[in-house]
Amino acid sequence: MPQHTRHSLINVLLLWTAILSIVQVVFIVFYITAGHRGVPPSEHGLLLGKGKMLSFLATDGTEAHDDDKRIRWLAKNPDATLISEGDVLAVKKDGYYFLNLQVTLRSCEEEKEHTVSLKWNNKLLLHGWINTKSCSTGLLGKVEELSAGGTLGVTLEPKTSINTSESETHLDIIYMRKP
Repeated sequence: MPQHTRHSLINVLLLWTAILSIVQVVFIVFYITAGHRGVPPSEHGLLLGKGKMLSFLATDGTEAHDDDKRIRWLAKNPDATLISEGDVLAVKKDGYYFLNLQVTLRSCEEEKEHTVSLKWNNKLLLHGWINTKSCSTGLLGKVEELSAGGTLGVTLEPKTSINTSESETHLDIIYMRKP
């Protein structure tokens, strides 16, 4: 008789293990697929949605007033629903913005120190000095959460002529929507 009892317990344990395995598989499937609910199909399952990259090219700004130290920007791939172009860039959507800036002068004078500033509604976000050997700031970058209705502006002090080549002076912005 004792052997018959062992066979019954083994069958019960095998059944219990099978039930637990099935329940685990079901929970794993629900856990993996639950993260994709509520995200529109056009967003391809990304939590923050699709990003948008904008590139701005600098104009020399010789037509600007002598006291205006702002750099004027033209969009290489414009998106008027996101950011306008000009010497002040108007932000039109709330979101996370990765800002990447580089400014290069046409020529450097070693005795003059030039500074470049990127401001959001007059709040300093990026600040750099022009290196007199390369005549450039190098890359300045930062991620910021910006809201619609604000403005971005880049100033160069003291005002001087800049290299407007796309590889030398540019403002690149990557936008990601807020969830």
